[in-house]
Amino acid sequence: MALFFIEAVRFDDSGERVAKVRWGRSKGGQVMPPAVVDQLQEADVSAVWETITNGDEVVTKFQRDNAIILGPKVVGIMYEDGMPGLSTEVDVVYGSRLADLPQF
Repeated sequence: MALFFIEAVRFDDSGERVAKVRWGRSKGGQVMPPAVVDQLQEADVSAVWETITNGDEVVTKFQRDNAIILGPKVVGIMYEDGMPGLSTEVDVVYGSRLADLPQF
């Protein structure tokens, strides 16, 4: 099982659904800060969905006050219109959701 960090998001035109992420795979399986990624890339939601479906873990990663804070686990959701989406696990502390990540 691999670990991926989402560091930034891009929303669709509605501003409500994540359309793309800026993410990367944990370098050498490193979980604790500095939580470095091999190479940061942009990816569509479908790529993140596939990664989660394959059993890999995806979490949010925030930089605050010169520190790295790992956020909650990211999960795949299905919207009523049948489109795949992303969310963070239930009962997430405000400030650590996908919507709280930097946008690009």
